[in-house]
Amino acid sequence: MVRTRPTPSLSPESVAHHQGPRPRATRLLPSRKAKVPPTHGGTMHSHSARRILGVAVLSLAIIAGIAGCSSDKKSSGTSTTTAAAPTTSGVKPVNTLTKADIVQMQEWLDAVGCDVGNNDGVIGPMTIASLKAFQKGAGLTVDGTYGPKTKAALSTDAQAKKKICVAPTPPPAPVGPTGASAACTAAAITAGLDAGMTAGTTVKVTGFGCDSGWAYAWAELTPPASSGAPTLGVTDVLASRDGNWVTQDRGVVCQQGKIPSTIYTNGCMSN
Repeated sequence: MVRTRPTPSLSPESVAHHQGPRPRATRLLPSRKAKVPPTHGGTMHSHSARRILGVAVLSLAIIAGIAGCSSDKKSSGTSTTTAAAPTTSGVKPVNTLTKADIVQMQEWLDAVGCDVGNNDGVIGPMTIASLKAFQKGAGLTVDGTYGPKTKAALSTDAQAKKKICVAPTPPPAPVGPTGASAACTAAAITAGLDAGMTAGTTVKVTGFGCDSGWAYAWAELTPPASSGAPTLGVTDVLASRDGNWVTQDRGVVCQQGKIPSTIYTNGCMSN
């Protein structure tokens, strides 16, 4: 007798449990990469940029090194001393007399025997000394100013060729600097000009300059009110002598050509 195994029966729930729905096959899609804009030259462009950056950094380092060396040289090197520049100050005054007026006055003084040196159209110490000599000989107030009375008398005597100055005019001051140096200040320059002026004449220095013991001065001379003379603009050359400024004869020192160029330009060539 043949025995057969009974076939187990499965309930519908069991069949559903074991078989179940078939899983769906999953298809893997390739991942999208971010688009990178193309570069010109590719890898070579990147290398070029790095090379330029490296050169720039190296250049800055070289410049910094040069600056440091220069700074070291300046700090450790021997300092040099240059000569001080000439001192100048102020402005030239406006003369109430023209150059032609002054030249005419000087020519008239020559005609009456009162030598003024060069007829250069500039009122200096020699011209003032000659005016005083004429005023003394003509019986006028001796103040060294060119007022209306002095001008009228000088004009008349010059046209008549009348010799008024029989005595020589005062000798000019010693030439050139010597001894201690005078201070290059307006006060010291004014004191030097005052020494050659008549009492009552006011000296106002409007400009001056100093160099190597010499000085030039631009000044306004205001005569006493009683003289009736106008304010004059004068140019003088002075020399430092024993700590004081002394006016010089421009006709002598300017022709010698031995004074500094700054003094010559402003004291001899200014008119």
